[in-house]
Amino acid sequence: MTEALTNQAITARRIELESVLLAAAPFWREMPFRIERPQWVDAFPELDAELQCMPMGALAQLLGDNSALVQWLSDRVAIPGYRSGLIHVAALARVGGNVEARSAWGVPGRKLAQIEAFASAVGKPPAAVLEWCAGKGHLGRLVAMTRGVDVTSLEIDPALCHAGERLAERARAAGQTFVVGDALRPEAAAMVAGRYVMALHACGDLHRDLVSAAAGGGAAGVAISPCCYYRLREIEYCPFSSDSRLRVSRDELHLAVTETVTAPDRNVRERDRAAQWKLAFVAWREASGGGYQTFKPVPSAWMLQPFSEFMARICDREGLASPPSSALSGLLKEGQRRFDVMMRRSAVRLAFRRVMELWLVCDLATPLIDAGFRVSIDAFCDRMLTPRNLLLNATAPG
Repeated sequence: MTEALTNQAITARRIELESVLLAAAPFWREMPFRIERPQWVDAFPELDAELQCMPMGALAQLLGDNSALVQWLSDRVAIPGYRSGLIHVAALARVGGNVEARSAWGVPGRKLAQIEAFASAVGKPPAAVLEWCAGKGHLGRLVAMTRGVDVTSLEIDPALCHAGERLAERARAAGQTFVVGDALRPEAAAMVAGRYVMALHACGDLHRDLVSAAAGGGAAGVAISPCCYYRLREIEYCPFSSDSRLRVSRDELHLAVTETVTAPDRNVRERDRAAQWKLAFVAWREASGGGYQTFKPVPSAWMLQPFSEFMARICDREGLASPPSSALSGLLKEGQRRFDVMMRRSAVRLAFRRVMELWLVCDLATPLIDAGFRVSIDAFCDRMLTPRNLLLNATAPG
């Protein structure tokens, strides 16, 4: 059974993960959506040929299992240190049963299951709790009701605080109070002193600022499940680890959150169609004499229109003449062809998504380790409940 990663093991694993990411940069830095023929295709033509011939069912199965995906690529490409065990972390056993129904009011089923799993993994906090970026305080309400500790729920949106207060009153969660505040402001950092800070799926700078505040601000401990690593102030990720040589752009950080397992089939079809249409536009821009250029997100309403209307709208926005109606069918087929090729070639890049994510979480642990905290990294739930299932848990020294 895989043991939990703790202080020295976290540092060692971070170094291993970074070494692999540096060595394998040609496989993951280039995005197939933007570059139809990544450089690895010419270096490993047999790898590309295998992907292009792979049945879609087999490809989907491979993409749905990170360990299998890493093993598949490591069997075909020699990258020092790259192996399936590199991304393994301990899976925490769930304790306790279902929570009282009154604490679950207003919580969607999947979210409730994530909250229960997170709270179960954390156990009884060693001090009063600060719920970071609380929303309506669903996690804090559960903790206050089941762990017998006071919870302060910090949330920037007054409307969410008000809704959370009503839910706490209805559930008779007397130990929970709400504070309207911005977690990115110094006043929030000052609130960590003496508290155990919990953050389920805090994004980017929100979890980075929390770790910095906890490490230097006298927190009793933290329990963080990070999410959306790319939501940063800066355009490049700045590692906490002073010995890090890896530089990753904010755009490249999206790789760490590309795994999704919760979308309904209809949403998947809509997402795929949107990608095909965008690639058709890219093909038209190339045919018009331009290369690939990034473009702003496409309004969802455009995707509800016929393909011809979509092309007219995006061409107008991007300052490009619309294609003639006689070219639309061919462009749509080209978008579909490119999408199929992209999906297959993206398997190579996606083989590093969990490597990237685990490196980010190990790096996030660095200031806590340096400050003397006892730190562990585990998986608090199965990836089918949420792929963002890594839990960084730290207890202050003494």
